[in-house]
Amino acid sequence: MTETKRTILVVDDEEIIRDFLSEVLEDYAISLATDGDEAIEKIKAQNFDLVITDLRMPRVSGEEVVRFTRDTYPGSKVIVISGYSSLATVSQTVQNGACAFLAKPFSIKELLQSVEQALQSSGGN
Repeated sequence: MTETKRTILVVDDEEIIRDFLSEVLEDYAISLATDGDEAIEKIKAQNFDLVITDLRMPRVSGEEVVRFTRDTYPGSKVIVISGYSSLATVSQTVQNGACAFLAKPFSIKELLQSVEQALQSSGGN
């Protein structure tokens, strides 16, 4: 029996962050998007178990990605990552539907714990 890998969409306008996240999360089926616009197109085409999105990006913000994911696939989890982590920002992203907020720079341990918790709460393997 083959175990199906959980799917994660990583959205960040910084290539170094996308590369870092896809390397750290190599045990999952990773898709990458360079901005919120591309992310929304990919979410329309595929239901991801988890979306990890930057907050501030050109064209379409991470907040819009969070809302779109919540409205389109309510079972999908979203983790927001950002260098801008005021209490108001964190509170707003959680209200919009994010299950976790990681302030950049975050540790690999923090990231993996958040991913694990999000995927467990989405009722997967």
